This record gives sequence, structure tokens and C-alpha cells, in this order.
Amino acid sequence: MGKVILIAFYFNQVNEIASKRLRALAKYLPQYGWEPIVIVPDLGFIPEENADLNCRIIYTEYEDMFSHFSNKFKGNLNNSKDNNDKSSHSKESKDDKLRDSSSYSNPIASKAISLAGEIFAYPDGMKYWYESAFEAASRIIKEEKIEAIISSSWPITCHTIAKDLKDKYNLFWIADLRDLWNMNPYVSHTFIREYFERRLELKTFEKTDVLTTTTDLAADTLATLHPNNRIVPILSGYDEDDLSLEELMLKDDYDHLINSHDTHDKLKFIYAGSLYGGKRDPSNLFNAICQLEDENKVDSSKLSIEFYGDSTNLKETAEKYGILDIVDIGGKISHEDVLKKQLESDVLLLISWDDEKERMFIPGKIYEYFALKKPVLSIGHREGSLKDLIEETKVGYHGSDLESTKEAILKFYNEFLEKGTIEYDADVNIEDYSMKNMAKKFSDLLNDLN
Repeated sequence: MGKVILIAFYFNQVNEIASKRLRALAKYLPQYGWEPIVIVPDLGFIPEENADLNCRIIYTEYEDMFSHFSNKFKGNLNNSKDNNDKSSHSKESKDDKLRDSSSYSNPIASKAISLAGEIFAYPDGMKYWYESAFEAASRIIKEEKIEAIISSSWPITCHTIAKDLKDKYNLFWIADLRDLWNMNPYVSHTFIREYFERRLELKTFEKTDVLTTTTDLAADTLATLHPNNRIVPILSGYDEDDLSLEELMLKDDYDHLINSHDTHDKLKFIYAGSLYGGKRDPSNLFNAICQLEDENKVDSSKLSIEFYGDSTNLKETAEKYGILDIVDIGGKISHEDVLKKQLESDVLLLISWDDEKERMFIPGKIYEYFALKKPVLSIGHREGSLKDLIEETKVGYHGSDLESTKEAILKFYNEFLEKGTIEYDADVNIEDYSMKNMAKKFSDLLNDLN
């Protein structure tokens, strides 16, 4: 079995979307002949779920940017005190020293970091992890037969570590960009920072064997900056272990919910997840239902819309369009309960930000929807990777404006009136969109070195 070092800053944050792709790689690569050795920062906690991954995880010292500078300041203060005072103040608990900068809650400090970020957080605020991670990886490479490296960003520091390992040991290197670097539409810098950042990206990826991204459109965009690199899009997916509903209910009940054609009184839509401060806006959905009822094409009393998780502006928006009586705001519930409710629904809602910046992204939730085998109503930007995927798989409809949303709702509504249910007629092999298949594609790339 070949050995590969996986450099992954986001790994122990089990419930964060940034960690899921990397944790799946660690879990499934051994099934395809590769033993991952994962290099992660020690953030002061180790999730119990790590024991289930059955892979080696190396925890290395970590100091975030704020702690780095505050510790230097403390050190200068301590120098002016006597030895006893230094001794009493230099002892900090592990949790105090190892704190993730993304969770630091001091607003004044956060503002200071933001203002200074253009200078000090280059290429990112996790750069002080470089030394311990590089040393740990180097030690393993010297002691064992390591054949390859996979680095994954964000943060970019993961790639700078891998780049220097590549230079020193000439190992096969896959640089995975879950989000693009300089061509990320959500990241902007000053002109000077952009110049140095772009130059750093070109230099960093000059010797990569493969660059990977998460969508075809992201790969095409990346190729405009790196025309001489091999670039391979590898979609993420759902993890079957996250959807193990068989453990939550009898197998017969599970199959019944998956394949249910029982009639009921209302056409049920459900959305579960974040609305990202209103960027994921259900206004088109609510307005479409309001207008369809005004046009006597829909009886809203036969509709039910359930929201779980984020409730930003939901009540106010539903009241604005006069449909609050059919909107159920359920609040936060467990993931297991969300899955059960999704299986009991007729249509799964996918609301994304209607913005040009969203074109190259695919929300991870769509892969879970594939696994649940339920029709999807997606509402978001008029074009891009998500719309292409929905149309390709025929898993449902994508509404990009009021009229297309009305059209999709009316199709679901008329089918429901006629049949009492919504049939799932997608042209999709769900195994193609699993995390296990994602890991296999990485293993195929690793096999190229042989």
C-alpha cells in the first residue's frame, strides 16, 4: 500500500463543510491502496470521530496570528519582571495557547487583525503553522517510504508547506483547491497585495503534478492562470456514513420513506441549513407562490414549506408575501431529525445566493439530496455549475428568477394534485456523487506516479 501525506488545516472541525472533503479522503483512500498520514494543527481538541477514520493523524503545534503577536508582546512585558514573575505567567494551559483564530471572539482584536491582514496575514493568518507542519512531514518522509503529498486549501499555507516538501524531496504532489486562490470571487485585496499574491500563486504551483478543483467551471477558470498545469476537477459528494438512517429506524420504514408514494393533503417543501445572513433569500419562492395564488393557479392551503436551522428574515419575508400561514419555521434540530423530515417531504429546497460570484460553486447539500432520492427545487443564479448539474441529472428544477420559479412550482403542484405525490425520475447514479468515489478519483491520480 502506497503512503501519502495529507496536509489539512481543516480536519478536526467535523461539522464544517471545509473538513468533510479531507476527512473523507483520510477515511476512503485506504480502500484504494493508499495509506494517508494526515498532518493537522493541534487546536486543543480531538474529536471522537477521528478514532473511526482508521488512519494516522499527526497533531503539530499551532499558533494563530493573534496569539503570535500577543505572545511576543507578553514576552516583552515579562522581560521587565523578575524570574519568579516570569515563571508564574509563562505557564499557559494547552487550550489557552492552541486557539483557532476563526473562533476568537474579541471584537477589537478581530478588527485589528482585519486591518493588519493585508500586511501580516500573507498569504493567510495560519502561516505560523508552517514550521511545525513542515518539520513533522519531513521527519516522516525521512523515516518512511512516502510516495506523494496532497495539500488542500484554504488556507494557502497548506500549499506552501507542500511546495517546499516537493522542492526538497521531489515527491508527487497534488494541490487541491476547494476554493480558488487569486481567482476566488469572494476574496479581494489591495492592488499591492494582489500583485504579490498572484506572483506567489504562480511560483507555488509551478512544480505541482496535478491541480484539483471541485467543479468543471472552477477548473476552466484556474486554467486561465495556470495553462501549463494539469488541472482535474473532482467533485465532492455525500458521505454514506452521514446518511446511515438504517440505524435510526427499521429497515422497512427506511425503504418506505425513500420510495413512499402514499398520498397526503399537502405538497411539502423543506429547507434545512444556513441562509447566510439573508444571502440565501427565499423571496422568489414566496413571491412565486403568492402570484400563483393570485392567478388562481395554486391553492396555497395545499402547500407546506418547512425551514430548519437558520431563520434569518423568514417570518418577515413570509408576511410580506402573505404566506406566513403555510411557512413552518422549525429552528435548529439534529441532523438525524433533519434527514427524517427530508425523507418525509415531497420536494427538497436548495436556496443559493443569486450572485455572479456563485457560478463556479456547487453547494454540498445537493449531493446529500442525490442520496436521499428526492426531487429538488433549486433557486439561485441564472447560470453556473449548480444549474448545469441539476439539468444534467434531471433531479429537479432550477429557478433563477420569479417566472422560472413559478413555472417549477406549478409543475410540482399539478403533479401533486394528479398523483398525490411527486415522483423521483432523476437520471443520476448516486454512487458517482459519493465521497467514496471522490477518494477513488484522487487514488487514480496517485496511481499515475507508478
